[in-house]
Amino acid sequence: LLSSFSAPADTLLSAMQTAESRVGEGSDSPTARACKTGMQKLRGLFIKGSKGRLRGDGNDEEAMAGKRGTLEYNEEEEAMEEISDLPEINRSGSKPFGSGWGPASPATPRGLLGGAQPVARDASLEHHAPPEWVVTYVRLLRGRPLRWFFLLLWLSLTLSGASIYFPLTRILKISVEPPYGSESEAAKITYAENFPPEPVTLVALLSTNQRNAPNQTLINADAEMQLELLPPFFSYNPEGDLTAETESISLDLKKRVQPYLELVEWPADVASGQQAEAASAERGWTSARGSGVPAPPPSPAQLKPKCEFNFYSFFDMPFEVQMVAHSFLFPSKFGGQEGMIAVHLVSCYGHAIYKECVYKHEWFCEPVAELLESWADYREWRMEEFPESPVDLTFVSYPVVYEDIIMGIEWGMALSTVATILAFIVLAIMLRNIRQLGLVACNILTGIGTTLLIMYPVSYYVMDVNVCAPAMLVAVALAMSIDYSLFLLTRFNEERLDGRSITQSLEIALATQGHTIVVSGATLALCFTSMLVLPTSTITSMAAGAATAVLQSVLVSLSLTPALLLTMPRFFTADRMLGLTLDGTPFGTYRRASSGTVAQFGATIDRPTIIENPQPKKESIWAHLGRCSQRGAPVMFLFLALVMVPFAMALTRFSYVEDLTPLMQTTHPATKAFISISNIYGQDLTTPVQLLIMAPSQKAMASREWSLATCHMLQDLATKVTDRMHEEGHDYTMTTADFNGLMIFRGGCLADGLKFGVIDVMPAVHMYGMYDMVADLLSNRNQTATQVYVHCQVDLFSEVGEAWMRAVRASLPRPEVIRQPLGGHQDADSANYVPYGRWDDVEIGALHLYGMPLEQMDGAQYTLRRMPYVGLAIAAIVCIILGPLTRRS
Repeated sequence: LLSSFSAPADTLLSAMQTAESRVGEGSDSPTARACKTGMQKLRGLFIKGSKGRLRGDGNDEEAMAGKRGTLEYNEEEEAMEEISDLPEINRSGSKPFGSGWGPASPATPRGLLGGAQPVARDASLEHHAPPEWVVTYVRLLRGRPLRWFFLLLWLSLTLSGASIYFPLTRILKISVEPPYGSESEAAKITYAENFPPEPVTLVALLSTNQRNAPNQTLINADAEMQLELLPPFFSYNPEGDLTAETESISLDLKKRVQPYLELVEWPADVASGQQAEAASAERGWTSARGSGVPAPPPSPAQLKPKCEFNFYSFFDMPFEVQMVAHSFLFPSKFGGQEGMIAVHLVSCYGHAIYKECVYKHEWFCEPVAELLESWADYREWRMEEFPESPVDLTFVSYPVVYEDIIMGIEWGMALSTVATILAFIVLAIMLRNIRQLGLVACNILTGIGTTLLIMYPVSYYVMDVNVCAPAMLVAVALAMSIDYSLFLLTRFNEERLDGRSITQSLEIALATQGHTIVVSGATLALCFTSMLVLPTSTITSMAAGAATAVLQSVLVSLSLTPALLLTMPRFFTADRMLGLTLDGTPFGTYRRASSGTVAQFGATIDRPTIIENPQPKKESIWAHLGRCSQRGAPVMFLFLALVMVPFAMALTRFSYVEDLTPLMQTTHPATKAFISISNIYGQDLTTPVQLLIMAPSQKAMASREWSLATCHMLQDLATKVTDRMHEEGHDYTMTTADFNGLMIFRGGCLADGLKFGVIDVMPAVHMYGMYDMVADLLSNRNQTATQVYVHCQVDLFSEVGEAWMRAVRASLPRPEVIRQPLGGHQDADSANYVPYGRWDDVEIGALHLYGMPLEQMDGAQYTLRRMPYVGLAIAAIVCIILGPLTRRS
């Protein structure tokens, strides 16, 4: 019958009747019933289509359209696909499979460039029809309304997600946030409520070039104060050292800071809306602008410094301050071969500078970005003009560090793109159709774009999203989109090669691999969602992004891919020469199909082929491995349990991560400078630990009694920390010199004076305004809270450093009565616990130990404490979702 399809109409109708009569009127076998149904359907289609359209002699409309290259996916193709839906009757007696969907079909013999060869399924495969909802879904997709709705929906969402990428990056968090409900979170909230943003410092690190000036010093480390001179000053001998070179660099850097300290007229939008309106009205700007009259020049009273930058250099300090700052700026333990010049970036245009402002492109941080660029240009100029310079110069600040981190993340995303290229090569080999890679690319772009679109309101209204979250969600979206596309398209192509129509192949692919995609996506998304119980915002934001990316990949794979396949079916199924032809395009050529296929432009839709003796498929190595694993299930379970033991033991030795260095690029100059400053000046400069003291009142904080009582409390605190460390087995001794603040310096109470030898330099410090400047840096605006820097003698991120932080926190004075903000008892480990007591019969105030190391320590402890619950949740999710499927199989 099929071979006579191209015969005249009367011959074809006679063949139908003959084939129908051969079945036998009394037979009731499944083969006979399928054959009767097929013959009736075929005869109806023939009668319907033979009205001047399907003549069968090569001159019908379909053949002419194929020659013109204008054949569309219309009713004629629909009729041809319905004809190919007929069940196959194998002469060997196998069951029909034309509309079946069971196990994957045997491997189809292919030519070198992808030509399909007719094969038959194994005779043992049973017939299963796709679920009715799958058939209905595909039927709706074949209609234009739903198909175009999906295409336009995903296109609009993808473009919207791409447009908000840069706005999203501006609200991401770079810093590591403390865990929810921890004591470090309470300290951070207290700091934010009482102090301006943490100060941002631009540091120029000066180092002796050992190649050009071996063993020479930047300045004498053993400089002594000459008391017989009036006034007394440091006498350092410039001979044999690089003092002149260092002072020259200091002057050059200061010149580049001066332009930002000049008096300028602030923009009108610096103040709030009402204040800007009032200021504009007072100057008459509103009427002047409205009438076209140029605005009058600003009066001197209206001019203000563009920025407030404090420049700290040894050569700009009074001699009294040099005595204090010498040992800090040029550490003696490095022999005077290391030094620094610092600029404290306070504010610009009245807005406080904070660490992320340059990264977020805040308008008032433009002077900061310009200063960073200016210093970088100066460094490049020195390297070109003075290649033999005896002094090396590098710069580092948190804006530069954050830029380093962002560049590292962007490099990671670029590496993911390179990995995608390799994955596309593998996909092209497996799919044997390069055109279908376009479907995969659409899935990837749509999944990433829609995920970014969802994460924007999440980061703005719901939770803090870490800067690493976009890299995580991009990686997950890439992986899942590629996997799910491979599942769906591989099965679709297998069914096409078995002779099924596009509609049948898509139904079978959705019914089989679609089910796998849904189960896999649901399992992964729920596992990622279970990590939201962890208290660290870095992990929860990445988990939220990953879960969203997985769900979007599932939705895109099950909607966009079928819609594109049904929109351009012949383009995506034309696999001759791996799709590197013009088949399926308006420029393609019409080629007549072989006797076993339906003639079609650009693709070959194989019709059911009768195979005399189908050969069974050879089992692949993966199927053999899976079968062996199932047969030896007890042994495999024992093996996996033994493999898990060393990993479980390693969990008990987990520690927390180290500051920001894991996020920075290993080869970036800022990374090297950041590590060098930490090694030379200690972590007090890069990741300081501060004790926040909230005084009862402004009057109390300004009194000498409060200063002395607080100083004595800190001196006693050093003794208690030492005792705790010894009790825990750590050889660590904390000294009073480890505290530096307004009430204590180098171990002595400033209320009793600041003495160097027999000279009290405290009056000079007050006279030159140095004490007031330090007070402005360490205290809040209302003078009701201050900070004390606490020095740790070891690495804060080591085991001893972690024990030291716990000891300091536990040794803080505890009040006799705990003041609770809300009802309910709170213990000392609670975030609501506020140490608030007295010392020397003076009420000191609330105390909080604050700093990034504490936040990371709390984050690690809280995370590891809840990690077993996350593991149990993941195990439960896998059992609940995959358990019924295993029992069903």
